[in-house]
Amino acid sequence: MRSINRISITDEAVSQIRAEILSGTYKVGDRLATENELAEQLGVGRSTVREAMRMLKALGFIEIRQGKGAFVAKVSEDTDEKLRDWFTSNKIRLADFMEVRMSLEPLAVKLAVERADDVEIADIEKILEVFEGAVDTGNALDLALSDEAFHTSIAEASRNNLLIMMNRTISEYFRDYRARSFAVKANIADALEPHRKIMAALKARDAVAGAREMVKHLELSMEDIDKVTR
Repeated sequence: MRSINRISITDEAVSQIRAEILSGTYKVGDRLATENELAEQLGVGRSTVREAMRMLKALGFIEIRQGKGAFVAKVSEDTDEKLRDWFTSNKIRLADFMEVRMSLEPLAVKLAVERADDVEIADIEKILEVFEGAVDTGNALDLALSDEAFHTSIAEASRNNLLIMMNRTISEYFRDYRARSFAVKANIADALEPHRKIMAALKARDAVAGAREMVKHLELSMEDIDKVTR
């Protein structure tokens, strides 16, 4: 259960660092501790800290300055107005990403149906269970992490190395969307049922249904972006 463990550990690291920022300990522009220092303080590995910093950057809390470290970019959660402004200013870029995902991810599901073993399918289902739990609590961070893990695990189950590499690249740049998307409560419910239908197709070994449900899922995500920006 490496993916699930990673979600849990990264979530805890992000939560602790974010809580420290929100507590008033830092001001905008302050430099955070180094990766090594944070790893020691939190009792986790440097890779976990690195992943946490990427998520904090996606959430807008920090900015990374090459060769200088991480600096606080904001000390409060985004308001609904700020979220709307972010989606509006990034709408074209998000549409570009969604177009590429429309090509890659239906193929990933199709190949996963054909190539994944029962253990891989069961692992994807457990990630879905984590996502379902996050839906119940409304935890946007858990939702973003488990959503990324769900889609990444499907890509990895395709066993196509080029597709896996492309998915990782897209996921890295798409992380800021995921982090903000699930902060919009209306988007949470829209993601749950599509994930369940994709999972059902994987378990049924139905490549056609899997690709179809993935396309529907991504189309609905684009509709959600349109709703936020109206």
